[in-house]
Amino acid sequence: MSAAEAEAPLGRDRLYEVLLGRILSGAYAQGSRLPSEELLAAEFAVSRPLVRQALARLREEDFITSRRGSGSYVRSAEDAEGRTPFAAISCVADIERCFEFRQHVESRAAGLAARNRGPADMAALRAAHDHLEAVLATGTLGNEADFRFHDCVAAASGNRFFLETLHVLRPHIDTCMRMLPRLANRRSPSRIARVRAEHRAILDAIMVQEADAAERAMATHIASAQRRIFEGDEPGVGR
Repeated sequence: MSAAEAEAPLGRDRLYEVLLGRILSGAYAQGSRLPSEELLAAEFAVSRPLVRQALARLREEDFITSRRGSGSYVRSAEDAEGRTPFAAISCVADIERCFEFRQHVESRAAGLAARNRGPADMAALRAAHDHLEAVLATGTLGNEADFRFHDCVAAASGNRFFLETLHVLRPHIDTCMRMLPRLANRRSPSRIARVRAEHRAILDAIMVQEADAAERAMATHIASAQRRIFEGDEPGVGR
């Protein structure tokens, strides 16, 4: 265990973060067997039930798989075969590539949505935005509501491949938001306000059919999301 990991007694969530970090950094390689519950409990000076809880969360989120009588294993690319044409995110650089890809794809979708949206699209976008606003008002970041809004933008583009691409990317986007949990889960009022303003700018541009503005607003939002994950909530830093 590193000095940073040993700074304070680990709770379930912190233990999950440390184990996830080891998986994504390659310290626990794809397809490799994790140390036993007993060894992990001894290494981190925690109880075995706490270890089981952290492992259960990793299992639920498809980072590891269990083999009866053998233990827990890091999921390999073969485990994910057939679920998505994109290889699983395995490092910090992959997160940056995912955001870069989204920035180009989703900004273009937003521009087309501004040009092509019809009455049904406008109603769906407003409903998704209202729902997101209600969730953000509770002080949470509302990832599910956020996905719904982005899906509505992609659907309004009039090109089904934008929406289908987002659905294929969903597991990767989820991974991006979970990879650095302590940053991704921050809910400061200033961060919530920035997220709200960014989504509002996207919606407003689409509503008035300003395609260039919609593209810029979406590109800004995704670039800001990337910065917030890596840099947190520092003033001036734009999910």
